[in-house]
Amino acid sequence: MAAPTILKKLGPQQVRILQEDGQVDQSTVTLSRVGKDQVTWFAHGSHKATIVFASPDGSPFHDTTFQVPAGGSVASGPAKTTAQYKPYKYIVIGEQGVNDPKVIIQP
Repeated sequence: MAAPTILKKLGPQQVRILQEDGQVDQSTVTLSRVGKDQVTWFAHGSHKATIVFASPDGSPFHDTTFQVPAGGSVASGPAKTTAQYKPYKYIVIGEQGVNDPKVIIQP
């Protein structure tokens, strides 16, 4: 008998920017395009960050750049209806460095 398939529960995701070098608490988040899930990035403390989807795949969201204010947050909005079901790399530009996590879009 085959092992049961375990599906990851999808829904809105929160990503915390932990350090000034763009390090985040989740290197990968999975969102449902059909469920209109979105990700919210949070910058803690007095440091701002910029989220950029600059790879050839572009952004799964309507915007390609998101400004996260110091001590604040910004939400992506739902994935575009044309976003493909696949991973999208993005970069987090902190005041002292860069990190490159990803968003995976699923049905």
